[in-house]
Amino acid sequence: MTIDIIYSKLLGLHIEIDYTTGLRSIRFSKLGENSKERKTLGISFDLERYFEGEMIDFSVDLDISHLSPFEQKVLEETRKIKYGRTITYSGLAENIGRGGPRAVGNALGKNPIPIIVPCHRVVAKKGIGGYSAGIDIKTKLLEFEKRNVNNL
Repeated sequence: MTIDIIYSKLLGLHIEIDYTTGLRSIRFSKLGENSKERKTLGISFDLERYFEGEMIDFSVDLDISHLSPFEQKVLEETRKIKYGRTITYSGLAENIGRGGPRAVGNALGKNPIPIIVPCHRVVAKKGIGGYSAGIDIKTKLLEFEKRNVNNL
């Protein structure tokens, strides 16, 4: 197991990246100011470039074997959502062909790999919807991507 740590100025948080046989988790963390970054994995450098405003196609193996088949399917479909785009929970459920918006939302709430599996891009029909790391982070990520897409 390898754990890298990067810092995102955009979010004002450290990001812990856990890699085993594949990317296992990304956690937002309020580590102390003196926490040192540790970047050994390619995905750590890709995430750093993402937070600098580059549109990154994250091509990394995921280790989501601990999730149910339905949760895995939701995350696989979510991973297809393009940078700067959004889809509703019900739209994602329709793409999968099973489960409803609530089931999709519950599966996304268990997403251990935010950003790479961009669950922040899934929104409610009337509003932003939820986000396990908090609505403020989801809002920052959506606005950040929207600005970057508009600047192309």
